[in-house]
Amino acid sequence: MASARFLDPSSIPLRQQSGGNIWATLAQITQAITFVILLSGLTLFFFPVIHKTHDLQALKEKYERAISSAQDEQQQLETETEHMKNDQAYVEHIARDRLVMGRPGETILRFGRYQLEPPAPQPPPSEPDVDSTP
Repeated sequence: MASARFLDPSSIPLRQQSGGNIWATLAQITQAITFVILLSGLTLFFFPVIHKTHDLQALKEKYERAISSAQDEQQQLETETEHMKNDQAYVEHIARDRLVMGRPGETILRFGRYQLEPPAPQPPPSEPDVDSTP
């Protein structure tokens, strides 16, 4: 209730004594300026904190994506390990493809990867020399 009385212009004794409205207006302006200054001060005080919080949130999201990627890779490696432990056909496939191994008596032919050669650069078409003089 004290704040409501503080903001009430009729509670200002100078207005009652002078009978004018200037002091009430000045009191309201002073209160508004004080409020704006306090609000600005709080904003300037908390702006770095808000900015740092935003930066930390972005960093947290980056780390969460990295963790998710690492967990996916770990799951893939665990699946591959289980295949290697339990599936002989998979082990043979890996040995043939990655390690270039074969069964005794087999001949292994290995080809390099196919790469497209970029087309040779063509010179720009030259414009015919047109002389206006015969």
